[in-house]
Amino acid sequence: MTKKIIPLILILSVQTFAQKVLFDTLKIDNTTKIIGRYPQFDKNKTYENYNFVIEDQSQIEKFTKNIKLGEEVPNSLENPNFKLTVIKNYKEIGSWTINPTQKSAMTHDGHTYKFDLNQISELNKTNPFDYEFKKVKFNSKENYKSFLLEQKKNPKYLFNYSPQFKYEGSFKMEFKKSSEFPHPKGISEYLDPLIEKITKKGEYSVSYVLDEKNMSNREQYTMTIQGTKELYEKLKVKGIKNQDWKVTEEEGTFFYKK
Repeated sequence: MTKKIIPLILILSVQTFAQKVLFDTLKIDNTTKIIGRYPQFDKNKTYENYNFVIEDQSQIEKFTKNIKLGEEVPNSLENPNFKLTVIKNYKEIGSWTINPTQKSAMTHDGHTYKFDLNQISELNKTNPFDYEFKKVKFNSKENYKSFLLEQKKNPKYLFNYSPQFKYEGSFKMEFKKSSEFPHPKGISEYLDPLIEKITKKGEYSVSYVLDEKNMSNREQYTMTIQGTKELYEKLKVKGIKNQDWKVTEEEGTFFYKK
């Protein structure tokens, strides 16, 4: 009797696993949208005919209950591919990659499963969707936030990939090659304790970039320091000038319904 039960348990386990729900933890509210779209970097819009959007809460609930994954398969990523994206309160809270040719889906946790494309292939007819996007540069987090508030007044606005603004700006320091500063690594090790008297570890970056100046003049090392304006103003190294302060300019990508 025991020998017969064990295989049955295994079969049931496999069947249960094969019915894994793709959106198993999604909490739905009136700001939730589920979008199927070709990725913005696919200039040929290869799978445009699959595009769809679901905004009605009851339709979203039905969709999330019915979309299933098959058995796990080795990780793979087609190029071009297709995206399933969940938007909530103008934020992308989840994104899954569909491989149409391989008939598989890579989930947000980095696992890949078989995926039946028939589950989404007709949604373009009932819930058609197309979009456009634009890239905007910002020189401060405040400018980005102000721009974002304006976009939220636009009924066609969907979500954005925001700039990070990890560093306020950057500047350069030129060190003559010497026994004290024999290489970029030595300069970084020299600068670290001086910088960390002004700013915390992890809130700055020191790098040596092989730009035109460093390539043409090997008797010096021009280091690039990223961090705050305060760091630029307060970091002092005898005989070395802090030069070329530049405010960080970063780019955000904004998506809109057509």
